[in-house]
Amino acid sequence: MPLLLFHSVLSFGSFSSHNHHASLNAISSHVPSNKLAKLSILNLHHREGGEIFQIPDIKALDFARDFASSGAWGKHPILLRNAFLKEAQALKYHSDEAAAPWPTWEDVMDLASDDEAEARLITHVTSDENSWSLELGPIEDDDIPNRKSETKWTLVVNDVDRFHPCLSEWIGNVFNMIPQWRRDDGQISISNEGGGIGSHVDDYDVFLIQMSGTRKWDVGKRKISTREEIEGLIPSIDVRVLDFWDGEIEKELVESFILEPGDVLYVPPRFGHRGTALSDGCMTLSAGLRAPSAKELMTKMSDDIVDAIDGKFLDRYTDPVLLHKGALQASNALDDNIKHKGKQLIRDAINEMLNDEENFDAFFGKLVTESKRMRFDYPMRLDDLDDECIQDLGVWGNSESAINAVRNGEGVLYAAEGTSWAYSILPDARSDCGDTLCRLFVDGTMRQLTLNKNDTATLKLIRCMVDQRQVNTTFFEKIVSAQFVELLEILVSAGYLYGSNE
Repeated sequence: MPLLLFHSVLSFGSFSSHNHHASLNAISSHVPSNKLAKLSILNLHHREGGEIFQIPDIKALDFARDFASSGAWGKHPILLRNAFLKEAQALKYHSDEAAAPWPTWEDVMDLASDDEAEARLITHVTSDENSWSLELGPIEDDDIPNRKSETKWTLVVNDVDRFHPCLSEWIGNVFNMIPQWRRDDGQISISNEGGGIGSHVDDYDVFLIQMSGTRKWDVGKRKISTREEIEGLIPSIDVRVLDFWDGEIEKELVESFILEPGDVLYVPPRFGHRGTALSDGCMTLSAGLRAPSAKELMTKMSDDIVDAIDGKFLDRYTDPVLLHKGALQASNALDDNIKHKGKQLIRDAINEMLNDEENFDAFFGKLVTESKRMRFDYPMRLDDLDDECIQDLGVWGNSESAINAVRNGEGVLYAAEGTSWAYSILPDARSDCGDTLCRLFVDGTMRQLTLNKNDTATLKLIRCMVDQRQVNTTFFEKIVSAQFVELLEILVSAGYLYGSNE
């Protein structure tokens, strides 16, 4: 496990058996994972919002394998018991970092008070749906309501994996079946008994992992449209809470489960859910994912269009036959022919961009890897560090010496926590020799290498670097191309790779 040198240097200046569990309103029961495929749980009937799903509740033997084989991905929620029981027990008994990759309650509280962290405190009074309130971080201990108060609270901290390398590595290993560019962050919420953030809908997939304490989850059995959500929010409060959730429960469109430490609940996009802590010391890790919507893609595209200096986006509407045959009186009607020409103008411009594989590849790769979180100067470039920081970093404070140290087996280069990596491979349209364009996308940036058709070694190294999120001495067991070394120097200098002796 690496020491997060950049964070340490800059810090001065960001699932047990459940025979007793409650499943209120639930038809599902504990089902062995090997029988999950035999369940007829989907498309039971149609009601109001479309398909109604029952939610499987199974005991996990192997989280990744059981989840992948369940068919739940993107379709319906599923609860996997005991999936991360080992980690939950390690957290409970304060084991070392190798056995306990999850941050402690104290770690989360400390992070919430950090100016660089993204934290928020959500409070409410039980049975008063209009009492929901939001306070943005930093959050100090004194901001938390005391035990005697009627106010229930939840402290939510985003991007925790960026500050805790052990958690970042754990999330990467556990969710390795999901591409990096589809992952968002590791969010942790801590609550007193009764705390929660209200019934809500997310636009992304989320895995809700019970770290400690117990939490009741009410989970919707149908998808809720964006319009239904927006029109059904409790008005005039700081938190997005559904006003019609009790109605969903009355219609038996919600199932309820109690999660114990080590259990994980998967909720796909647009399924409503509400978590309520049943004990003090309740901690939940939310491994959130992301996917661009057509709206986001087109918004970003329009931003790029603003800067265009050539191409069909600059073409204008023309009417060469306006004065055909000497007409002296024009019609002011917007007829079908005029509107067709306007539509065609747009189609031609969009098709030009979509059909340009190199440009669209760059556009898409940068968009899906850019950070969606609030960050300040992260990662920090080596050039932006003062002399004292550079001195404290030792060999890792210079890109060339850092790479030599790794080459000599004196350490490892790690991908900066919280950064998303991806790569693409395209034929070089300008080459007559079968050259390949290999593009590396990191945190919304792009680096391009032109590789000749025989250079499979460099391509393999880039793949390994992205998949493993590190560069170690094995990368240098064979001759490494100058292009790859130069790429490493750029990544180290930019802070996307950092070095550690561990």
